[in-house]
Amino acid sequence: MRIDRDVTVPTRDDTSIVIDVFRPDSEQPVPVIASMSPYGKDVHWPERYPMYELVDQGDHMVWETPNPEWWTERGYAVVRADARGTGKSAGRLDVFSCKDAEDFYDVIEWCGVQPWSTGKVASSGISWYAMMGWHVAALQPPHLAAVVAWEGCTDFYRDWGRQGGIYTNATESWWQRQILPQLGGDDHASMPNDLRSHELLDDWYRERTVDLAQVRVPVLSAGNWGSIHLHLRGNVEGWLDAASEHKWLVVHVGSHIDPYYADWAKDLQLRFLQRFLGGDETAMDGVPPVRLAIRRGHDVEWRDEQNWPLPRTRWRRLYLGQKELGWHQPAEDRTPYPATFDFTATERLELTGPLALRLWVSCTADDLDVFVQLEQYDVDGRRIPAIGPGGAATPVPMGIGWLRASHRKLDPERTLPHRPWHSHDEIQPLEPGVPTLLEVEIWPTSITLEPGQRLQLRVQADDDNMGLLAHDDPDDRKGGHGATIHLGGDHASHLYVPVIPD
Repeated sequence: MRIDRDVTVPTRDDTSIVIDVFRPDSEQPVPVIASMSPYGKDVHWPERYPMYELVDQGDHMVWETPNPEWWTERGYAVVRADARGTGKSAGRLDVFSCKDAEDFYDVIEWCGVQPWSTGKVASSGISWYAMMGWHVAALQPPHLAAVVAWEGCTDFYRDWGRQGGIYTNATESWWQRQILPQLGGDDHASMPNDLRSHELLDDWYRERTVDLAQVRVPVLSAGNWGSIHLHLRGNVEGWLDAASEHKWLVVHVGSHIDPYYADWAKDLQLRFLQRFLGGDETAMDGVPPVRLAIRRGHDVEWRDEQNWPLPRTRWRRLYLGQKELGWHQPAEDRTPYPATFDFTATERLELTGPLALRLWVSCTADDLDVFVQLEQYDVDGRRIPAIGPGGAATPVPMGIGWLRASHRKLDPERTLPHRPWHSHDEIQPLEPGVPTLLEVEIWPTSITLEPGQRLQLRVQADDDNMGLLAHDDPDDRKGGHGATIHLGGDHASHLYVPVIPD
């Protein structure tokens, strides 16, 4: 392997982006896998994130990026770039701004014309790297031939910044731990401050949201059922709305890191890149458009599908009653908020797809934050948790959703029965004491209940049980004191669920 370190790439405004190039030790031109982030191209994995073991061995491993040794052995060059204003690159950092994507565009185009390059370039990586892949694909650089978007996001407001309109303050610890150490000085934008000062979806968010109609290159989009804090919704919506002729969706389980480096995943990535960078027209033959890890209790069963949501889905309503969920609408009633509702399966019941909670509430205040969590319990009452971003040691709910009541306005053109789409463009206070419908988007899930197992719906006033992923900023939160959930009759609160026939 040949290594060229600290190569300077000029951008359109003459700001220097600094990269490392790893390539096979031959004179033969090869396709290129590129990535760019503010995480530090020179920071060896164990020094950056010791909480995750080095899952793919190598002296040149960097957090969330392809392993250069593995890929150069298979005939690819790997390029890693420091985002502007971080590491060794010049300029001012303003994360996910247009300038970020334009810089990556310029790096890709530089890679495409080097003598060691075939002119075919792909973006690949986890999280940030996936997000930048979506963004740069929308700019359509001529040498970009494919994108591997592994656990990223596409809608900066809904997926990350203000989930359900509520400030995602996990950004604070991420910013302190992962971004600030890589900055070259004090001249940079502060994403936490920007998020705090922009409650509604304005031009600042629109600049950072992918125009999926402009994404036309082949895409391999991978989501994780357990990444319910950031990295699931965007990969599903990205796959749905990308204009690409060739696109695949995979939803797996596991930690935030391990699946990308697993043998099955590297084999799939290699087939995908061989098809669109290597010119092997048959490399993706037999790979279905959608591949899902169907959760069966603590286990999974891989299943191939043709579309999302699954075309054979039977959409049904589970009605909220007094501490229970049922298929039949109850008599008109009410219960204090927050509340928990349980459903016990009498036969196998698979729920795979997006969900929605239609919740009728009244409140003495003019606003409240609603946190929705789905949990599964076995026949002995033991919780069956989902694997969280940190692996099995960080369990999370099987499904999750959020909504600030004053953000309940829907976009009628984007809203579907199974996926409410909130416009987040104006504040609509609650009228105290008046029953009001809140349509809460619940991110996609896969839950299989066996007979005697229980599904629990938690409608909560906070999500403090989520630890670092909680929305617990005291300056942003809207309390739920004096709230009531309405049941049955004209205010039949219900959970809209995707039932998959055996």
